[in-house]
Amino acid sequence: MSEKGPQKQSDRAAPADWMALVNEKCDLDLAFEALEGWNHFYTDTIRGRIRSLQLRPKEATTFFDLSAERVDDFPNTLRNFLRRFYHRIYVFENAIIAESESGGGDPKQTDRHLKDLMEMEIPETEIALQTRQYHKGLFFLHRDKADEAKKCFLRIIRQSRERMGDEKTAYYIGAAAAHKQLDEDKEAEKQLEYASLYIPTLENTLNMGIYSATLSALLQVWERPEEAQEWLDFLGRLKIPVKTREILLDRYRRIVARSLSLQRAFIF
Repeated sequence: MSEKGPQKQSDRAAPADWMALVNEKCDLDLAFEALEGWNHFYTDTIRGRIRSLQLRPKEATTFFDLSAERVDDFPNTLRNFLRRFYHRIYVFENAIIAESESGGGDPKQTDRHLKDLMEMEIPETEIALQTRQYHKGLFFLHRDKADEAKKCFLRIIRQSRERMGDEKTAYYIGAAAAHKQLDEDKEAEKQLEYASLYIPTLENTLNMGIYSATLSALLQVWERPEEAQEWLDFLGRLKIPVKTREILLDRYRRIVARSLSLQRAFIF
């Protein structure tokens, strides 16, 4: 490891170019390997995040637990404050991914992780507040409380109207799913259109893949196979590793299967 590695910069959790491996190259295996030798509590958080993105929630949980055990060993800086917040976000998302498996995961764990997220002190920033609100909406959607979910999603769509960001695609998809569950087809269609317009313009290639797989799955569930295939074709044109593409297709298949079994949208 060079002098710029973890031995010389104890507040660093990953190599300087690490995010590009995930967001641009979308090489999740390489991103995981690149963390070897790094020893921050947040390093274990992002190890867990990678395993979660690879739809391996049990392995992810191991790393998230290791991170939680070590968090108090590091200074209470603003940067680490943000890292603790994102640790809770990723743990909650991982619980949702576990629920997407054939066994259905453990809803009680998901409930507990949402409670932890909602009760923790968070940075008083627009993006942090909206991120937490989005996950609250996602929780309501998965607990068949579409009206409450819709309120959450529409609130953050209004609040973020002056900001461009990849995360807004998730807000639109969530709102579309909530409207559809409430038989508000016209409003659902409007939110779908917004999401469809956003996806090709995203800065983050991995997000393009995740959201196109999710949108395709919802369209398949809603018996619109031709439009669903268009988004699968879009996914197929992305310049990403074959293994990552297969993970995203597995995400698509899980969303379809879980949504059909529940007879309502299940997204993650």
